[in-house]
Amino acid sequence: MIIYIDQRPVHYEVFGRGQPIIFLHSWFGSWRYWVPAMDVAGERYRAYALDFWGFGESDRHGEGSTVSDFVTMLIQFMDGVGIQQPANLVGHGLGGMVAVQAAREYPKRFNKLMTVGTPLYGSVLQAHIKPGTFSLLLGRNSPASIWTGMLRKMPITDNIVRQELVEDTDSLSPQLLSDVQNSMLDTDLRPALGALELPLLGVYGEKDTIVPADHGQLLNDMAERPYQYLMLPRASHFPFLDERASIFNRVLMDFLASQGSPVEIKENWKRKVNQREYL
Repeated sequence: MIIYIDQRPVHYEVFGRGQPIIFLHSWFGSWRYWVPAMDVAGERYRAYALDFWGFGESDRHGEGSTVSDFVTMLIQFMDGVGIQQPANLVGHGLGGMVAVQAAREYPKRFNKLMTVGTPLYGSVLQAHIKPGTFSLLLGRNSPASIWTGMLRKMPITDNIVRQELVEDTDSLSPQLLSDVQNSMLDTDLRPALGALELPLLGVYGEKDTIVPADHGQLLNDMAERPYQYLMLPRASHFPFLDERASIFNRVLMDFLASQGSPVEIKENWKRKVNQREYL
């Protein structure tokens, strides 16, 4: 589907009916990698996923590629598709940064937040990239780029989905990626977290090679806030696409349904995953 914001086309998809939940992608890929999670969430909620400016099938010719720009885009998108009641947000990486900032600036528009593999301060990404070099690493003509190379090695269960991620990432503009990178490196979510009152669950993969798995421990340290940090054992940077996807989906649905109680990974979930691995 297409909606126009500031006369620029924005691509999005929507599954299901009920209270709205919006999935926000990262600096990789596009809305497409959220499809498995949207299939599950769409059974009880109205699940939306959009492509940020410059990504997927949204407009790639204008400006607006910072975390702040994407916050504004998200609110305009919600107004454009008629989302009036408080929505749940699920953001991965960059999308998690956008989710936290949006909830801080527009607290009445949102209900609960889940961040996935999200750096709470962008400088953690310095281990992978250096300022000013992102366009070289992820250039259109750079098949051996660091990020696409990492994507090919990630334990994503569906090879077709992995290839789509690689193709989506390879197609991104070097200038866009440079702008996104610089904005993320400059973003520190800690002040926003200190003022945010909404329930927040930070999910990290134990085997994440991009954002350290213990990065979200900061959330647990903020005991006076309704925040929780959850590490998924043996999960990657894409816990909703790897062998732990079923556990991720159960965590997501439990969090959305919870009334303030902590979300836990239940032992029977682990047994089912381990049995599939054994078979």
